[in-house]
Amino acid sequence: MAMSYKDVKRRLDAGEVIVLDGATGTELQRRGAQMDPSAWCGPASLNNSELLTQVHLDYINAGADVITANTFASSRLMLTPAGFADRVEEINRIAVEAALRARDLATEKSPSRKIAVAGSLSHMVPVAAGTAKVD
Repeated sequence: MAMSYKDVKRRLDAGEVIVLDGATGTELQRRGAQMDPSAWCGPASLNNSELLTQVHLDYINAGADVITANTFASSRLMLTPAGFADRVEEINRIAVEAALRARDLATEKSPSRKIAVAGSLSHMVPVAAGTAKVD
């Protein structure tokens, strides 16, 4: 069952704890998903939707009330310079679908469990490989 943002607010207003998931892109990378050298984890959704769904399920099984779609590095600002201008919508759609699929699978097993799906967008621009400098 989906948790609405009204549910989140009600729980927070009641002093309850809402558990968020962890770093989706970092976990994808840790599990072997190939990251794009310029756009990092956004394009990883294209070829790793099953792995992405499993990452979300694992966060839910660990107690997350809110899972975050793999959209952090999927803004047009990030994807266009990295060569994915024509796939921005597709990348975001696949990322959101994987999160929704995980939510639905989890709530099939536990119908009373409510899970919210959130998005996350960064204003970060891609960095050409080998050009990052330490301050």
